[in-house]
Amino acid sequence: MALLAVSLGFVLMAAGRSEPLQGMQVDDLPMLGRGDAPHEIVLVTDYGCPACKRFHAEMLPRLMARFVDNGGAKIRVLAFPIREGSTELAHAVTCLQQRPGSDTRVLYDRVYGQDLVGISGVELAQRLAPAGREAVELNACMQRPETARRVEQQRYRAIVHGISSVPTVVIDRVALDEPWTFAHYETAMKAATTEAR
Repeated sequence: MALLAVSLGFVLMAAGRSEPLQGMQVDDLPMLGRGDAPHEIVLVTDYGCPACKRFHAEMLPRLMARFVDNGGAKIRVLAFPIREGSTELAHAVTCLQQRPGSDTRVLYDRVYGQDLVGISGVELAQRLAPAGREAVELNACMQRPETARRVEQQRYRAIVHGISSVPTVVIDRVALDEPWTFAHYETAMKAATTEAR
């Protein structure tokens, strides 16, 4: 399924049929930061991707400190499970994000702080749930059709907007060519501010 999704993304891009990023729906995605922040960063990620884990460790703390913690930007996270074994992990994260009082930043630290690829079902729920009894509830949520539908909607969103790799970063509806150079973020936000005037 994931390989088919990535292939479809490449076909859409090659045919010039992908949707413009300006129309990407992100309001329902988990958010780090304040809702009224002037800039929006969309992080397209696969929770089982080694490069995404590296991004979380190296780039996310810098983005949080420089842009999010001071109210200059918010980060929305779009799940795009394209690696083998990542879909069920995306289901687990989706369920945990829906819990009242869930701290998205702490959740991502927990997810990216472990090697969870290839672990599924009850074992995955036990590794991610804060307490033992909650693992049963988490596993049940992971199996629900509406959870699968939410993850597939996010995957579809990435595909129709021409995204084919992770991590991908979109700032104010413009994709960064390369997400590893910190100066690119500042430049992209300045360009968006200038364009908005």
